[in-house]
Amino acid sequence: MAILQIGAGGVGWVIAHKAAQNNDVLGDITIASRTLSKCEKIIDSIKSKGNLKDTTKNLAAYTVNADDVDALLTLIDQVKPDLVINAGPPWVNMTIMEACYQAKVSYLDTSVAVDLCSEGQQVPQAYDWQWEYREKFEQAGITGILGAGFDPGVVSVFAAYAVKHLFDEIDIIDVMDVNAGDHGKKFATNFDPETNMLEIQGDSFYWEDNAWKQVPCHSRMLEFDFPLVGKHKVYSMAHDEVRSMKEFIPAKRIEFWMGFGDKYLNYFNCMKDIGLLSPEPLELHDGTVVQPLHVLKALLPDPTSLAPGYTGKTCIGTWVQGSKDGKDRSVFIYNNADHEVAYDDVEHQAISYTTGVPAITAALQFFNGNWADNGVFNMEQLDPDPFLEMMPSIGLDWHVQELEPGQPEIHTLK
Repeated sequence: MAILQIGAGGVGWVIAHKAAQNNDVLGDITIASRTLSKCEKIIDSIKSKGNLKDTTKNLAAYTVNADDVDALLTLIDQVKPDLVINAGPPWVNMTIMEACYQAKVSYLDTSVAVDLCSEGQQVPQAYDWQWEYREKFEQAGITGILGAGFDPGVVSVFAAYAVKHLFDEIDIIDVMDVNAGDHGKKFATNFDPETNMLEIQGDSFYWEDNAWKQVPCHSRMLEFDFPLVGKHKVYSMAHDEVRSMKEFIPAKRIEFWMGFGDKYLNYFNCMKDIGLLSPEPLELHDGTVVQPLHVLKALLPDPTSLAPGYTGKTCIGTWVQGSKDGKDRSVFIYNNADHEVAYDDVEHQAISYTTGVPAITAALQFFNGNWADNGVFNMEQLDPDPFLEMMPSIGLDWHVQELEPGQPEIHTLK
């Protein structure tokens, strides 16, 4: 058995550590990125932490341009993996999927292949490009697992669990995400700044009453009392799983909410207002062409550098409302992750940890045959039970909290 991991950022760091901890099942591990030194740094960390469970298995680093299908095919032919795990940014999903299709190798990623901010790439169209591979993967006899992080990912598994075990009918699904941790920086992003800034500046799309609704970013807010981390303001955002849940889980309203502090939003709005969040090329006075967002990315801390000394917890979950046995029901299915626990385990912070652990849990489901049908699948389509039974042993537990049924108080902001 063998896996090929493409991507060596924060999420890739955690995926590689967790793969190494489970290499008795996953087999040989190859980590590939444009920058070889990033892969080698991860390997050094894995070895220094003693996280390579079976030391007889290979752990190797390679360089690859994930935008180049031919280069990917050459690497796949060399490594001969049973599964390719895409830990790169969303814009490499399609080339990696195409390479996997041509090589007839199964595929797994953690986020949708669009930026959710550009015309034709927003939530109503999210996954359309990748869903075009359903028949191709089925005919090729391979598996594609999409969005196998936490959100998207586990929150969709929580929704599938609610459908299977907790509800007869579902009215509302609210995905809730807050990071109550402290990294000690005035402003920083917890994963790739370019991906992060594109994600949170786009309009929010949510599904309500059989139609897509669109509102400006940070213009729809509610307050929620999260387990262990308390009350936080969360804002409606465009997000991958709203599209896939709409496809596979009938509900009257489906919406994604993320927590932002006032200080963070002040920085964000200032940078947005002066154009620093723009991905569009800009010519400087000397003729140099830059993308403002790339400049900002170069200025901000590397998310990996935030891990030492990061304190506090995250809380991410799926708030489901509907009915069971003729009675109204409201439940919050969630996880709390601790930044310090994550660092102790894999030398990284909890944001990357909550993406990397589910990715390897899903990979193990593929290897043990539970999630290995031919075709392309989102997490809502797969049996939630074996995944949720295994995930605590990989590093993340989960809980079900009963809440009082009732519509949340949603505030519309200017």
